[in-house]
Amino acid sequence: MPIKDVYEERVQARIKPLYESMDHHEAHLESTESTSMDSHLEALRQLKEKRHQLNGLMKDLKEASEHGWQHIRDGIDTAIEELKHAVDAARAKLHGEK
Repeated sequence: MPIKDVYEERVQARIKPLYESMDHHEAHLESTESTSMDSHLEALRQLKEKRHQLNGLMKDLKEASEHGWQHIRDGIDTAIEELKHAVDAARAKLHGEK
């Protein structure tokens, strides 16, 4: 299996739980009345923006040649870390407001 494909599978495994957490956060917001709904909606908007950016990078990765994909790798790794921190912050905020 080409290195690019192995990397892509690893990335998918890293982002799947983040996307699931985002979906859970959004579903929770839809089913609750929060006193700070605006800040939660803003956090959710930021999460969606980061997800959209990461999806764009993943599309670039799929379209890149076997030899030209490495320059996309750093951007993807950074985007995953930013999304992870944003998801963790949103989760903490959501669970801290109970």
